[in-house]
Amino acid sequence: MLKRKIADVIENCLAAQRAKGAIPPDLAVKPIIESPREEGHGDYSTNVAFSLAPKLRKSPPEIAKMIVETMDFDHLCDKVEVAGKGFINFHIKDEAWRDALRAVNEAGIGVLFPSVGEGRKVLIEFVSSNPTGPLHIGHGRGAAVGDVLSNLLAKAGYEVVKEYYVNDAGKQIQTLGESTYLRWKELRGETVEFGKNLYQGDYVKDMAALIDEKGIAVPEDRGEAIKLMASFAGGLVMEGIQADLEAFGVNFDNYYKESSLYSRGVVEDTLEFLRKKDYAYEKEDALWFRTSLFEKDEDRVLIKSDGEKTYFASDIAYHRDKLDRQFDMLVDIWGSDHHGYIPRMKASLKALGRDVDALKVLLIQFVTLLKDGKPVGMSTRSGEFTTLREVLDEVGTDAARFFFLMRKSDAHLEFDLDLAKKTSNDNPVYYVQYAHARIESIFRVAKENGVDLDAVDTADVGRLGLKEEINLIKMMLQYYAVLEGGARGFEPHRISFYLLDLVGKFHSYYNKARVVGEDLDLTLARLLLLKILKSIIKDGLHILGVSAPERM
Repeated sequence: MLKRKIADVIENCLAAQRAKGAIPPDLAVKPIIESPREEGHGDYSTNVAFSLAPKLRKSPPEIAKMIVETMDFDHLCDKVEVAGKGFINFHIKDEAWRDALRAVNEAGIGVLFPSVGEGRKVLIEFVSSNPTGPLHIGHGRGAAVGDVLSNLLAKAGYEVVKEYYVNDAGKQIQTLGESTYLRWKELRGETVEFGKNLYQGDYVKDMAALIDEKGIAVPEDRGEAIKLMASFAGGLVMEGIQADLEAFGVNFDNYYKESSLYSRGVVEDTLEFLRKKDYAYEKEDALWFRTSLFEKDEDRVLIKSDGEKTYFASDIAYHRDKLDRQFDMLVDIWGSDHHGYIPRMKASLKALGRDVDALKVLLIQFVTLLKDGKPVGMSTRSGEFTTLREVLDEVGTDAARFFFLMRKSDAHLEFDLDLAKKTSNDNPVYYVQYAHARIESIFRVAKENGVDLDAVDTADVGRLGLKEEINLIKMMLQYYAVLEGGARGFEPHRISFYLLDLVGKFHSYYNKARVVGEDLDLTLARLLLLKILKSIIKDGLHILGVSAPERM
């Protein structure tokens, strides 16, 4: 809002300089306007002088001084100064901040939502855990990041579709079937050799027990029995995964089965395309993809010597299918251990003749779950893991989702269960939610004291003169920049960071200023301030998928 006005001031000044001949008429420049980290450097700063310097063959300070000397800013700024090596800093009038607050109240906080996406279609694929065991805490982080990023991009003007890719056609499903089959035989009193490569968790025994409980007829042929149990167990696990995700507040638009790529001939058609282009070749009885032709990576196997197709083969077909569905952008969210997979996927898009820039991959770093101050293991196959459902049962959905967004997705995260359960301001999610509940409480008190809440919208914001009030307004109006930066950078953690900073300023303000007092005009002005603040907090929490309680 004010940032746009600063951009207008700069552009008007540049136009005036062009008219004077100081800047060539055909020289276009788009200045970057940012909020300085240090308060003394103003409210906004621009590097426009640095952009013009090489074209005008003058130093940035000289150009900055020339711009400022002819700049008309009295209506908006207390002062504009040249700082450092040529930055131009803008110090906004308090009156302008109050006017901006009034404008947001009149238009609604939707005026703070950026239009980064401009209606472009984006497919976000995340979690996509193999249906061989329950979701663990690591999957939970990927689910939270993907879901919140989806909410953020939708808020910023994208048309978002959320998709879960179900790996139901690979060797891991056969291994699950064999694991279930052997546990079933054990339950019937038979002695079996249960290999370390099989799934060890108790959930496999539970599924095996259901075979007889449900009266399912098991074929005598071992291979057919394993095939049946792979389908049965995989279906049960997938049902559990969907139920856990829904409990976590994550609902997908599509559950896309890998097996459908084979049944519809998409994999074979894709491999034939690569063969015809000579991007796939035979060697040692296997089919290889010429990854090295497109990226700095080794050539990769598409079909093994025994005829089994690799994950890579179906992944190429899957991404081809994604783009065929007319999405402008694909976002894949993978575990950090899949980092090496990125070059080969980009190579495959190039081979298919598609725009490689349409693919954006976010990597999710590992999570260390701390319980009683000690790390908890998370190996699906060994069975030594804490499920996402157990974490939700212990700390609740709100705390879990917020905690997963407490750091950048590519940074290691320590999830402290003890902290997540605290009902104090030490707990970050409680701290933010309590701010919302406290504001609701203030409005209840105002009503009980006879304040006409309908009069809040016409309050005189000129009464907001405390430094803490102006600083709070500044922070509230930063919401636009946070949403814009988060959407452009695919960084949903910016929302949680921002909310913590915002409510920190609110709590400090609350401890200093009495909102509901004897001065009715001042009370109404402060209630208007808190009304907008409450809306921003609630909206931010909504993006995070966290509730905004009215009482705590």
